Amino acid sequence: MSRVCFSAFLEMKKKYRRFKNPRNAKFLTLTLKRSWDLEDLIERAIDCFKKLRRRKIFRNVKGGFYSIEVKPPTSEGWFVHIHAVISSPFIPEGKISEEWKDLTGDSYIVKITDARFRKNIVYYVLGYTSNKTKIKETWEDVPEWRKEKFEKVVKNRRLIQPFGNFFGIVFENPEPFKCPKCGCTEWIFLGVEHIEKEERERKTLFEWKEADPPPAPC
Repeated sequence: MSRVCFSAFLEMKKKYRRFKNPRNAKFLTLTLKRSWDLEDLIERAIDCFKKLRRRKIFRNVKGGFYSIEVKPPTSEGWFVHIHAVISSPFIPEGKISEEWKDLTGDSYIVKITDARFRKNIVYYVLGYTSNKTKIKETWEDVPEWRKEKFEKVVKNRRLIQPFGNFFGIVFENPEPFKCPKCGCTEWIFLGVEHIEKEERERKTLFEWKEADPPPAPC
């Protein structure tokens, strides 16, 4: 599937409309200083966010869902940042900035806002990577060779990922979901780091296997 194919993104986005918002939802954005090394930026984003979730400041974060957005380069290089929804009590933005700077070494611009009253915040987060107008405007004037470089770097990388006790729905239809443009059934799969039971409430989690494509939407 092409990562700049907005038709495919929109089809995938439909699956998440039934996701439940996590408790105490917060919307978190983490940025990285621009660089021409796109592969390094994406690896650092994933690795540093993983380490951030293990730090004391995130000890009360139950789980969440994040997407990595990549914007075409300017004169200063590629722009990579993370949009995430987390289930968490209040965390001071300044504290997150300090931890993020410590982990990345050069990046400190972050933002966290209350998202408890937003409708389907996960769907909103996905909008950053799957909004038809946004994708078209972002990539339409980008040279093909640069798009190809982007495709090569992000191939087989998980740019959309749940973590912790974040839960959603599991589709029972085993028919693989095909990209509406190219017909491809190979995807970046979602996973879960661990499962927790909260207040005896049974939660349905992702249990897709790496060898299988995600099921088709109902």
